[in-house]
Amino acid sequence: MRRIGLLLSLLFCLAAVPPARAELVVVVNARSGVAVLSRNEVINIFFGRYRQYFNGLEAQPVDLADANPERARFYQKLVGKDLAEINAYWSRQLFSGRMQAPPKVASTEEVLRWISAHPGGIGYVELSKADARVRVVYELEH
Repeated sequence: MRRIGLLLSLLFCLAAVPPARAELVVVVNARSGVAVLSRNEVINIFFGRYRQYFNGLEAQPVDLADANPERARFYQKLVGKDLAEINAYWSRQLFSGRMQAPPKVASTEEVLRWISAHPGGIGYVELSKADARVRVVYELEH
C-alpha cells in the first residue's frame, strides 16, 4: 500500500512539472561560410546594426510572424524584451527612415526555406528542426 502511495505521489509531482521547451538556435545558410556567432553579433544582425558577416557576405535575417510563439520566446531569451518592445523598436527605425525590419514568415519550415534560398540567410528555429540546409551558429540559453 505504501508503494502505491509513493508511486501516486511521484506521478503527481511529474504531472505538475511543465513540459520542457525545445531549445532555440540561430541558424545560417549551410553554404555561408559562417561557423559561429556571438550573442552580440546575433543581436546586431537581428536589430539591423550589422549588415554583413565577418567574411563580407551580406547578412539577411528572417523573422517569424508575431502570431508564432517562437518569436516572442526568441526575443525574450536574446535580449529580455517582449514583442511590444521589439515592434516599437522597428516602428521607430522605419519612421526615421534608417532601416526596415527583417521579412517575416509564418512557420519554421518557411524560415528554413528562406535561409536555404539566400546565401546570407539567418534565422532561428528549434534545434530539433535544424537540418542539412542550415548550420547552427548560436544556441540560446535555457
